[in-house]
Amino acid sequence: MSFKANDSLTEQIAQYLGHKIVSGEMQPGERVQELRIAAELDVSRGSVREALLILQRRHLVEILPRRGAIVSGISPEDVRELFELWFQLLEQAVVKLAASWQNDDLAAFIECMTELEDCQRRSDPLGFYRHGVAFLELLYQHCGNRYLQQTLFDLLPQSQRCLFAILRAGKTQIDHTHDFLQRLLKAIVAREELLLRQLVREFGSRYSQTAQAAAAELQS
Repeated sequence: MSFKANDSLTEQIAQYLGHKIVSGEMQPGERVQELRIAAELDVSRGSVREALLILQRRHLVEILPRRGAIVSGISPEDVRELFELWFQLLEQAVVKLAASWQNDDLAAFIECMTELEDCQRRSDPLGFYRHGVAFLELLYQHCGNRYLQQTLFDLLPQSQRCLFAILRAGKTQIDHTHDFLQRLLKAIVAREELLLRQLVREFGSRYSQTAQAAAAELQS
């Protein structure tokens, strides 16, 4: 693994482990072996422990007395509660962006939508997932409230976990997600607050049901 100078070492370790959890490479209930990871990445055990505290805050691991860290489970109830909060916050974020964007603020969103369209056309779920997450990160950066931004970024890894499972389900889910993001961006450009709230609430309800079904399947 090569580390980036502009991110802290601890954050990069957290991202590395987070990706393994989100992608399913590390399974719910699996113990996170600090010594093995420290040796694998050539970092100190203390840095790994600090990274695990970040992942605990992001709901990807649980740190238990005398047992260390284990990968968090994700049940249908977990998904329901996550999506209930996530889409309430997402609604606030898109409304704030629609009210405040200026000049070239939306250029990166438009570029991201072009990439999403290309992935949809090529039926590339992993590429679509990657650019979909990039779209969310852009949105969070422009939400205009640092507390809202921090909460959304802390929820992002668990949200990614759900999105990854949904988009692997096939082209239908990719098409639905692309249509939602496309309509969402148009409403942001037009500063249509009522339409934005409606789009987020309707899509959030449908997506939550799909994600809960995906979580139930993982548990079976």
